[in-house]
Amino acid sequence: MLIDSVVQIADLSLDEALALVDKAFDAQGIAARSIDAEKVVEYYRQSERAYRMFHSGAGALHIGLSTDAGDGDDVGHARHVELFAEQLECVDARQVIEFGCGLGYNLRALAQQLPDCELVGVDLSPHHLKSARGDSASFENLSFVEANYQQLDFAENSFDAVLAVETLCQTGDQQLAIAEAYRILRPGGRLMVIDCFRNQPLDVLPDDLRRAAVLVEKTAAVDSFAVLNDWQQLATDVGFEILGVTDHSAETARDLQRLYRLARRFFKMSLAVKLIRRAMPALALENAVCGLLMPYTVGQGAHGYYNIVLEKPTRLGR
Repeated sequence: MLIDSVVQIADLSLDEALALVDKAFDAQGIAARSIDAEKVVEYYRQSERAYRMFHSGAGALHIGLSTDAGDGDDVGHARHVELFAEQLECVDARQVIEFGCGLGYNLRALAQQLPDCELVGVDLSPHHLKSARGDSASFENLSFVEANYQQLDFAENSFDAVLAVETLCQTGDQQLAIAEAYRILRPGGRLMVIDCFRNQPLDVLPDDLRRAAVLVEKTAAVDSFAVLNDWQQLATDVGFEILGVTDHSAETARDLQRLYRLARRFFKMSLAVKLIRRAMPALALENAVCGLLMPYTVGQGAHGYYNIVLEKPTRLGR
């Protein structure tokens, strides 16, 4: 499956891009790496400055969504907030929690739009939460908790909605995380997920595309993206009803193009790489690998970017 708007970003063949990665990094070591919760926290600790400098000064940590092919600065980070707000209105949400809230970008926007809604952000990273609390001090309807969202202290049926942007892919046990979302949601409440998935098992892909997909996942601090159909089955096994699955892969093109250009600039600076390595943490530098290769993995259909809306049934005796 080729997504033209994403495929057209790259000016190299995939083999050429992989060769650049091999020259600058220990690609084999990256691919063999195992990612757990501690490594996810460390990845974000090392990468926070780079995210602020190169990704979003406002604190967005996710891929932007845009239907505009122009060259402006807005790559669509706020689109996720718009999608969430539409769903929150549908359930008349008053108590909302975001799993893996990061620097609080989504919740700050929602706190401003929905002043009567109580919002809670949960994150494992104390570095994220320190920034999130500082940037959100003016919002009385917004608070943050340092915790693993696989096991929370909130009572059953505490929330009208659970939000999760590019975070369930990083959790150690997706079934536990989905089940915890189910537990704390009231009947009729919704889990809203925006995340990257494998469209199919990687072993059916050509070798070069499979290798690129693994490198994208590992350098994004993900042990492995879930296969979309398998993930949906997991969610329904927990008890959720799937209300909608929307493929937004083509809408990532503008932001992926921006990240690709930054990555190409890094890989062209071969004489300066040693100096750059001294100035930036190792895991932050590896974001260049993800930025270089993701247009190929999304464009050629190995990865997809989806918005999934699930509901906890009002009748729980199913």
